[in-house]
Amino acid sequence: QKEVYESTAAGIVNSTLEGYNGTIFAYGQTGTGKTHTMEGYAVDPSQQGIIPQSFEHIFAAIEGSSNIQYLVRASFLEIYNEEIRDLLSKNPKDKMELKESKDSGVYVKGLNAFVVKSVPDIRNVLEVS
Repeated sequence: QKEVYESTAAGIVNSTLEGYNGTIFAYGQTGTGKTHTMEGYAVDPSQQGIIPQSFEHIFAAIEGSSNIQYLVRASFLEIYNEEIRDLLSKNPKDKMELKESKDSGVYVKGLNAFVVKSVPDIRNVLEVS
């Protein structure tokens, strides 16, 4: 799992720490290992997927930085059969709309985003979903 993270996601996470937007997603047929790749097994650090490794990476960088302020927001969505769902919503089956604006670029209208300040905070957000 660590090798997959380093070769695919670490560069994207580093770019977000420099102020760029970044997206990591898994695409493929049912049963091909997308969930395993993204989530892994939380109880075994060597088997953590891209999502928990990203959390560790982001907050380790923030803790190691003394002259930059960061604001971390967490959202969690699913795109399935061309439908977008907010997995942090009280009604996750509701369909969401993809929008575009000159100021903020592409976004999902009404997508929940929670400010998080630590790895436990962000894990808690995902566990609630």
